[in-house]
Amino acid sequence: MNLISKFETGKIPDGFSWLNEPKIWSVSDGTLTMIPGAETDFYRSPDGDTNNDSGCLVYSSVSGDFTAVVHVKAALVGFGDAGALTVRKSPTQWAKLCMERSPTGDFNVVSVVTDGSSDDCNGELLETAECFLRITRKGKVFAMHHSLDGILWRFARNFTRDYGDTVMVGFHAQAPFTGGCSVDFDSFSINDRTVEDFRSGE
Repeated sequence: MNLISKFETGKIPDGFSWLNEPKIWSVSDGTLTMIPGAETDFYRSPDGDTNNDSGCLVYSSVSGDFTAVVHVKAALVGFGDAGALTVRKSPTQWAKLCMERSPTGDFNVVSVVTDGSSDDCNGELLETAECFLRITRKGKVFAMHHSLDGILWRFARNFTRDYGDTVMVGFHAQAPFTGGCSVDFDSFSINDRTVEDFRSGE
């Protein structure tokens, strides 16, 4: 089920909450658009100099195993601008899979796993700023994938964390340095089915 269909401009559905609601967001023709302000991000640098917990996240609490998928299309204007799929236990324990603009202006699939500090990893390049992002949980194991068509999935990362039974699952927009980006989300789903083989392409 596409949960974006339950959103309305100025009103999110029961079971969802905002963390750092953006000043500008709207829903039109089945698309939720976020315009994050400048200096909005989720990132805790390994050297301890940066501790930013201001990304614009809308989420639902999910218990047990799940697969979450979001389709993102964006105008990314500055380094670090991104649309992302996010799993969060606390301000110091979370993970995000991003479609992000790199310092060279490319579009990357970027994964970040944070446990006190952030382990940041750039993945594949994208020709355009549009893709599907997916996170699957099986017990303590999480896997991240992206897809251009929502059918063939490319493995990005997996990791193990003991987040307990219930986590926050949602999607967010960020603009770590300058403002001006706009991120569209036109489909978002969460179900209790899991991916059996993370490297199968399914």
